[in-house]
Amino acid sequence: MDEIKELLFPEKKITNYPLYFYRVFGKIFALTIFGVGTVLLAALCFPICKLIFRPKPRFRYHTRYLIYILFNFFIKFLRLLGLVRIKVDKKNYLNKLESAIVVANHSAYLDSFVMLAQLKHATIIPKASLSEKNVMKLVINELYTPNSVPFNEIVERVKEDFANKNTLIMFPEGTRSTPYGQNYYKKGAARISLATGVPIIPVYIGGNSKKGLGKGDKILEYNHSDIYSFDLHIKEPVYPDEFKDLPEPIAAKRLTHKIRDILSDEANAQYRY
Repeated sequence: MDEIKELLFPEKKITNYPLYFYRVFGKIFALTIFGVGTVLLAALCFPICKLIFRPKPRFRYHTRYLIYILFNFFIKFLRLLGLVRIKVDKKNYLNKLESAIVVANHSAYLDSFVMLAQLKHATIIPKASLSEKNVMKLVINELYTPNSVPFNEIVERVKEDFANKNTLIMFPEGTRSTPYGQNYYKKGAARISLATGVPIIPVYIGGNSKKGLGKGDKILEYNHSDIYSFDLHIKEPVYPDEFKDLPEPIAAKRLTHKIRDILSDEANAQYRY
């Protein structure tokens, strides 16, 4: 099987080993800095923000803006190190977006970093496991709603977020896909859109090989010939009203299929490496 994949998706050979090793260790260094920054954020910034911004919706709104600034800084730090390049085909569109669900394909560890750096007041629905991990739980439980919460409660919290002009970022695949195809799309984004009435904005993340950031990749790996390129292609909004006359389960299924078709690798072949 691996031999067949190699024939269909050949990886370019490393031609400049010093530059390759610089990028590998640059990536490790940057992720270490991110980890330290997360600890400082949880230990120092959060308590101060909780004192300044009250009540809780106001705290979340302003602290998410702080998260946006920090992720923006981190992405610029990666660019300064010569590790990534970011291209967005509709400049400032995501930056000005309010009360919508942004969905994207998901093949690389940095996808969420890149997306959070594009939206000023974004919320997410992280995995329950993240809300139980040491430092991460201090951030996750204060700012976001983990997917372990009952769906009806998630909808109510998200409605409150939308009322406060927040956006919701979701990756319908649920986990990173392989370079050889996408995962099954879950119906969560469609169900929330149908329950709240907000539109879905599909974003296809293209670019080049994300070797070293994909599912199952080793930390001591990197794109063999270039820096990581994240090309964001923003599609036309999908409105839940299109499915309003259907029973909820059928509407959610068809809306999910539509998102999957829009974000499929086949429909975006020109944006792939």
